[in-house]
Order: sequence, then structure tokens, then C-alpha cells
Amino acid sequence: MADYIYTLETRLSPDQQKAIALVSDAAKAAEMNLYLTGGAIRDIVTGFPIRDLDFAVQGNALKLRKDLEKAGAVIGDADDDTRSLLLTLPGGVRAEMPWRARRSMTSRARLRRSLPLRSSKICAAATSR
Repeated sequence: MADYIYTLETRLSPDQQKAIALVSDAAKAAEMNLYLTGGAIRDIVTGFPIRDLDFAVQGNALKLRKDLEKAGAVIGDADDDTRSLLLTLPGGVRAEMPWRARRSMTSRARLRRSLPLRSSKICAAATSR
């Protein structure tokens, strides 16, 4: 885990690190699990530039809207149907936060079985403080 934390800290820009802390604090205050997902994880591991951050939150991402706006985020789009947010965080960091429902252990087992069939085996990394 220490190697992952080191890689995360060295590959993200200071603005991206602040953005993750901001979103993490908002999710923690709302008692929601938060995961850094998608291209950011791929780019961190492969060494490519990280263009934007994708988060998955277990819960309604729209509930974080007010806290994120108070912290300086600009909401580009808030979709009530998908309960997701597109936002620009301080420092110009672009982020997407779709809603993800809680999954049962059965669903997690299904996901593990399906991972080898996907193009990328790295899907998500949990963030915690």
C-alpha cells in the first residue's frame, strides 16, 4: 500500500491532490464511500498525464453539491436522473462523480469474475484519510 500512496502523491499535481482531499472531505462528511476510478487510475499506474479525475461515490452524488460549491467547486452539470455531477474543482481540475449503488457481496463476486474480460484490470482505488 505504501508504494501505491507514493505513486499517487508523486503522479498527481498539487491541484489534483487538493481536489481529491476536497472531494474526500465532502464524502466523509456525508458518510459516503468514495473511490478514485477510471482514466486517472490507469494514467497514474502507466505514467501518462492525468487530465481529469473520475470518482465513484456510494450514494447520491447530488447530496455533495452544496458542500463542494462552498469549497469552491463549479458545477458544470448535475443530472437528477443519473444522480451524477460534472464539476471543475479549484485549480481548474475537472472531475466527474457518477452515483454508484451499494452492491452486495454477490455482485462483487460477479464483478471479480468479469474483470479478466475487460480491457483494463485496474478499475478503482479507494481513497481514505
